[in-house]
Amino acid sequence: MKAKKSLGQNFLVDIGVAHRIVDAMYPSHNDTVVEIGPGKGVLTKIIADKVKSLICIEMDDILSERLHSKFNSKPHVTVVNDDALNFNINQLIKPDTNYKLIGNLPYNVASPIIRRYITWNHKPNVIVAMLQKEVADLITAQPGKMGYLSVEFQTKCLIQKLFTVGPTVFSPKPKVNSTVISLKPHNELSTDQYPESDFLAMVRAGFSAPRKQIHNCFGNATDLSKVKIESALGTAGIDSKSRPQVLSIADWKKLYMIFYEMGVKF
Repeated sequence: MKAKKSLGQNFLVDIGVAHRIVDAMYPSHNDTVVEIGPGKGVLTKIIADKVKSLICIEMDDILSERLHSKFNSKPHVTVVNDDALNFNINQLIKPDTNYKLIGNLPYNVASPIIRRYITWNHKPNVIVAMLQKEVADLITAQPGKMGYLSVEFQTKCLIQKLFTVGPTVFSPKPKVNSTVISLKPHNELSTDQYPESDFLAMVRAGFSAPRKQIHNCFGNATDLSKVKIESALGTAGIDSKSRPQVLSIADWKKLYMIFYEMGVKF
């Protein structure tokens, strides 16, 4: 079957890499697992022999039908023909059931898929995902190279970069390298303790012009006075001439609290 560019399909064909991805989520026979974009079932076949329940969400109609046929003899494997960005897994998993999420994610929707699951009330215990290396690098970046995506995901998860592979492990071969990461969602109260002020809206303002100094970013993206911006940054111990990329997660959280205490809401 020819891959569909519109769905961002690059099929994993290296069995060794497939085993490394599955092993990264430490599967057990008591696990419930959701696989996003199983494609031709390379990961699926390995996972199915290691877990209690496996739910595969495949958007491609033809691939979904083939997966149904391939795993029809395994009653603990459920194939859902739907979009992972729309499907509600609570239809198949009770809200109090722990589960793991895994997938060789299409490059064009990898971030939205991860975002959906780490912000859901029924979060997975762990996510193991293969995605474009450039995106993985940004998600896992440290101060000095951080971007909005880094802050967004790292405030919600403990993230680890696992390993990188080249184009040859896929068919068709993509033009870029891919990286497998793990994300363990947590419930950090410090970024949503003020419901009337949006932490990520503040971060977006801070990254509104990444090449500019942080005080100019806030000045361009908000109606705040220069005095108020300088005061908040100073109280947080942040050099107003810094670029937003150098701020740590702790810096952003501190700035969020200080702005709120000053009466500034985002």
